[in-house]
Amino acid sequence: MSNNSIRNRLRRRVVDRVVSVVCTMLILATMAYSVTPVSAQLLPEVILTCDDDAEINSGDTKTAIITCEVENPGMFQEKVEIQVESGELANAAPGSMMVAPGDAVEIQIALRSDEAEEPGEIPVNVTATVTEVNGIPHPLGPSDSEEIIITIIEYRYCGASIGQGGGVFDGGDEISISAAVNCNSNKEGEVSYQVHLIKNSMGSASWPNGFENINGNCDVDVGVGETGGNCNFRIGTPDNLDSDWEGCIVIIEVGEVRPNSCPNSNKVDIKIKKKSAGLGLELGGNESLIEQLGITEEQLPVIGGAIGIILVIFGGFIYYRRKGREYE
Repeated sequence: MSNNSIRNRLRRRVVDRVVSVVCTMLILATMAYSVTPVSAQLLPEVILTCDDDAEINSGDTKTAIITCEVENPGMFQEKVEIQVESGELANAAPGSMMVAPGDAVEIQIALRSDEAEEPGEIPVNVTATVTEVNGIPHPLGPSDSEEIIITIIEYRYCGASIGQGGGVFDGGDEISISAAVNCNSNKEGEVSYQVHLIKNSMGSASWPNGFENINGNCDVDVGVGETGGNCNFRIGTPDNLDSDWEGCIVIIEVGEVRPNSCPNSNKVDIKIKKKSAGLGLELGGNESLIEQLGITEEQLPVIGGAIGIILVIFGGFIYYRRKGREYE
């Protein structure tokens, strides 16, 4: 055998070995690349996604609804348990659910506050944990968590109920009106109320001329929960009215738009009579003639007896005078 033949054989063997090594490396690299995602999918996993935040008005609905999505990116069916830590807020959520491989399930979590919950932010933690894989318990299953910030909104609802009163008054009289204020709030504070007069068919929200708000505004302390107080108002009426004044009295919160006409309820109707000219004594109105003269009930018998004696003496004088004329 020639030297050239030997060399050619050696070259072929080297080339074959190199090609074999390269192919083996390519096959191993391809297998390693393809095995990585398969092995990852074999492991159980859960992905939890929830709303970032929500608000609760504890004076109204008192409730917030949070939406979450539980995703299973694995190759096997998973049983996922849900746990909610909500502090002072009550919660209602699904205890567990089955999630198919490659699927996602949407759940809702209800959070509820007390009526007097103080305003502020409350963190809520939601955790999803895999407890079974294809029906086999998985005690150390993976989990995922989300934190949601719940904001308790500040609220205050107050209303004033006007008391009994009203009627007919004389010009210059003072009118007294009371009102009960009831509030529901989740924060301590203060609310102010004012009395307002509205003339019938006037169509104006301005305070009428000549009337005086003697007491001014009424301030009521507001506590947490249901609280309230009482307001008393005194109104001075003018004694120089050109004609009778008719309208109503209402109680409104300071800052509230003043009505320009009398409402159908929660009001007091009044009439202020023009003072009559003459002796200054009026038989109408709220006071009797005796009250206008300044006579008390204790003085009535004394004054009545004195008037009776005067009438007897006067009658006797007239009688004897007539008799004297008859004898002449």
